[in-house]
Amino acid sequence: MSVVRNRTVRNLSSLACLAVAGALLGLSSPAAADEVFKLKTTVTIPGSSATTPFVSGDISWVDPSLGAYFFADRSLNGIDVINTSTKAITQLDHGGFVGFTGNNNTSGPNGVLTVDHHARGDGDHDGDDHHRTEVWAGDGNSTVKVIDYKTGAVLHTISTSGMNRADELCYDPAEHLITIANDADSPPFISFIPTEGPNAYTVIKQIKFDGLAGDGPNATNGIEQCQWNPREGRIYLNIPEVNGSGSDTADGNVVVIDPRKLEIVRIIDIPIADCAGPQGMALGPAPQILLGCNAPSIPSGVRNSVVINEDTGKVISVLAALGGADEVWFNPGDGHYFLGDSAATPNRIIGVVDSLNDHPDQSIIIAPATPATNKGSHSVAADPVRNEAYVPIPNNSGSTICPAPTVGCIAVFGPSGHDDPPVFAGR
Repeated sequence: MSVVRNRTVRNLSSLACLAVAGALLGLSSPAAADEVFKLKTTVTIPGSSATTPFVSGDISWVDPSLGAYFFADRSLNGIDVINTSTKAITQLDHGGFVGFTGNNNTSGPNGVLTVDHHARGDGDHDGDDHHRTEVWAGDGNSTVKVIDYKTGAVLHTISTSGMNRADELCYDPAEHLITIANDADSPPFISFIPTEGPNAYTVIKQIKFDGLAGDGPNATNGIEQCQWNPREGRIYLNIPEVNGSGSDTADGNVVVIDPRKLEIVRIIDIPIADCAGPQGMALGPAPQILLGCNAPSIPSGVRNSVVINEDTGKVISVLAALGGADEVWFNPGDGHYFLGDSAATPNRIIGVVDSLNDHPDQSIIIAPATPATNKGSHSVAADPVRNEAYVPIPNNSGSTICPAPTVGCIAVFGPSGHDDPPVFAGR
């Protein structure tokens, strides 16, 4: 399985490099979308009902080696897990998290991902299958929980010593290092936590984002998604606004961190005219990085997202009117980006963009049940094996897609049709 995925990524990377060169030469973009994503099924979350609906959740994650989708479910205070083959749903540490407090700053779970201890030679095995998969998730009380995927046992609860939630996180498998953000603290900060070695499961360093000497830029509207970039072995982190008013009215940054030195080594400015409030981040084919932008760009007032060049830091392409995104995802299985859409267009659930020709294949729009409530969805993750995208839809989304709209569900979308030969539009 991993061989197929790696080959796919390499092929996409080669095509993307040719595509960027074509963009610089001014090649035209395709006139219209050529592939349609349709609803395949919905999954109702166990325990949710008209009296206890799904109202709040945060980040999604897919681990194709496990055949599992993970969702940080605040309404039921746990991690929902869907088998990507059967669509059966179970829950981890149900009731063990803070849950939804009415304030995102103190709610949890938030960010979630998996860490596989397979074949590390660290002696930390669970016997029968000679490996252990851990589920890491940030909670609303400034702690990080580490859960054994197989048994459901909580292995560690790690404090980041903040006042508010531990939020989104990323994992560097080369250095065996978790980076997690306390985005709602003042100032916001990130913590580095090794997953093995003598300092495993402890915070070994933090970086504040207050603009002071030796710290990160002055993050005036929190900090958002990070990603480990295997192409250069560094960590990329979104800062929605720097030296602003706190409402995404100034340029944001992408901060690049050396995971060995635990230091910021580069800062990329993200112009507010193209992307206001960069939140979600997904690594596409080299040299592409998708930034999901949450706020209206200035001065246009349009919510866009952008693809940047990791080498130059420049914007490769503006995805017009595909903003409002919190989480975004790249699926190497079919070469598509998915953008969770919580604010840009009423009733749009996700945006879908082809990484190889830089145009929307489809923005999935669902007719509202209650036009006055169009909160949409902000979480998305895709399975590269079946090329399906998972989108949690809360009961207050205004969507009729769930069998019981007043309860909510997790929707699963899949493609139909085929892509035309790639031509990258660029700028």
